[in-house]
Amino acid sequence: MDNKEAVSTVIALMLILGIISTAIAIYSAVYLPGLKQQSEIEQSRQVADAFARIGSSIDYSLSQKKDVRFRETLPLGGGAVLLSPVRSSGMISIQKEDLFSMTVTNDSETKRLGISTVNISYVPSFTTWEPQGYRWESGFIAVTKDGIAVPQSSQYGTMYDALADSGGFFSSFIEFETNQQDLLITLINLTQKSDESCITGNSMATVGVNTTLSKDMNIIGVTELVYHDNSRAETDMEPYLKVIYNQMILMASDSSFNDRTYRLAFNPSVNVTVREVRIEVSVW
Repeated sequence: MDNKEAVSTVIALMLILGIISTAIAIYSAVYLPGLKQQSEIEQSRQVADAFARIGSSIDYSLSQKKDVRFRETLPLGGGAVLLSPVRSSGMISIQKEDLFSMTVTNDSETKRLGISTVNISYVPSFTTWEPQGYRWESGFIAVTKDGIAVPQSSQYGTMYDALADSGGFFSSFIEFETNQQDLLITLINLTQKSDESCITGNSMATVGVNTTLSKDMNIIGVTELVYHDNSRAETDMEPYLKVIYNQMILMASDSSFNDRTYRLAFNPSVNVTVREVRIEVSVW
């Protein structure tokens, strides 16, 4: 009698373990892939929202031109669910792109300033869902996948259309005011922090936008001002640099344009004040 009870207990335990194993197998085979994908879709949505807020922070810095600091936290990976804690990962990188350079010359010295912008990219890896990333550039957000990028906004059909409509963004990178023989030039320099320009992993990352207004650089007796268009064809700074050039001609005694270089000579000389707004983007 005792032997029969012992055997029945073992059989009952085996049946319970079989039911548990079957439930886990059904969960892993049927529900787990969908739950992981749903978690990664939510993580991708969080990244998209974070990129929108990062773009708004940069737009604010461009318009206000004052000392201000923003921080935005976003997840690099997702997909951790019950019985499957393994997460996907991702990489955020910030790349600087040259726009134009400017030199200011008087009888004793020549000062040179380089102006740039940045591209901020997020690329996922080891994901069970679509490897969809995001890139902020030229004032808009693009959705990326397998080396292909399309604008996130439905108002643009192609990247070319979005880049062609970036005038409001780039037009503020160089501004000037005149008062008789005094010239005030305000420059936006959107750049990266060299030692904090890339991060990878599956934890949380923070993107920082730090804006500082430099002390005015006063240059007396300026005889020549030259700026050169260094932008790539897709960015096309030429329309905005030409506008500034055509406005400055009114103060210049001589001017020329050749091979994306704009030269303005002043006789009598002018006093130039250069004000740089430095917007530094970093990630850690």
